[in-house]
Amino acid sequence: MFYNCVNLLKLSIILKKKGFFINNNKKNLELLKVFLKINIIKYVKIEKYDKKLFVCINYINNKPVFKNIVNLYKPSRKYNISLKTLECVSKNHNWIIILSTNKGIINNFEAIKYKTGGVVLAKIWN
Repeated sequence: MFYNCVNLLKLSIILKKKGFFINNNKKNLELLKVFLKINIIKYVKIEKYDKKLFVCINYINNKPVFKNIVNLYKPSRKYNISLKTLECVSKNHNWIIILSTNKGIINNFEAIKYKTGGVVLAKIWN
């Protein structure tokens, strides 16, 4: 699920690892594509025999591209955010919010472009 990928990314940053392995499934691939677009990760390598993905984290001068990532998705409690609230948050804060919408998994800037809200998966900031 989404929370597993976000938590592994956060833990790898804390432990200063180069990357981590995660299961190869559709939801993880969608989330990793968003992370690639915003340059949080360098690349994703598919392991043939293990059916796992190796995710390489993007570091600049031995520091991660972002400082904090918070997992806001729990199956028991989902945070929905409207377009109006999303526009206010995007103007006032230096956050990147990852959303699950009817357009797929996208960040807050794409959601504003598509004029849609959604379920908040994660929040990233420096």
